[in-house]
Amino acid sequence: MSAYAQISGRLGQEPDLRFTNSDVPVLNLSIASNRQKRDANGEKITVADWFRITVFGRDAEIIAQYAKKGSALAFNGRLQTDSYTDREGQQRTSTSIIADSFEFVAAQKRTEEAAPAEPEEVAEPKPAKGRKKSAKSKEESEDIPF
Repeated sequence: MSAYAQISGRLGQEPDLRFTNSDVPVLNLSIASNRQKRDANGEKITVADWFRITVFGRDAEIIAQYAKKGSALAFNGRLQTDSYTDREGQQRTSTSIIADSFEFVAAQKRTEEAAPAEPEEVAEPKPAKGRKKSAKSKEESEDIPF
């Protein structure tokens, strides 16, 4: 049995796509996920927790192509802990997430005083005379693999 995790956050650096000796695409990422806590004075502060993520295969290629530093992503995957000896000879462990799946997270615009707005009703455009309505939406017709 293995541990499974779901993590969302923002990329800490530009994706650097590499390949294994058997030409499998691999991407090693660090993402920051913010959380709120109180400091010694009781003030709310935001703390960034950093997580290591490893992505293989086509998902690695897609992230490398479309993501950049600061992009918001969510990952699902298994936890993997490895042991190593650091430069000072100390035994260390490192835990990372081996991603099974991911998704791009839509950016949210934040305003200081704005309350959540009521959703507006948008009428669906009617097809022009003599033209059939397309079954594909704009998103489906673009050449993006996700």
